[in-house]
Amino acid sequence: MNPGAVIYAIGYAITFFYLVVVDWHETSNFLSWLFCAGVDVFLATIWPVYWAILHWVF
Repeated sequence: MNPGAVIYAIGYAITFFYLVVVDWHETSNFLSWLFCAGVDVFLATIWPVYWAILHWVF
């Protein structure tokens, strides 16, 4: 297995878990969770960009 793919998968999982925990207190209903889950999946997919730039800006 490619070591880069393993690192990327671990970073994806950690970032997704972090974003879900942060969003836990900001969501109140099912539709909010659907929207936040979609955004969290997207941000977890681009996790190197998220941690390098977006996390510090927002």
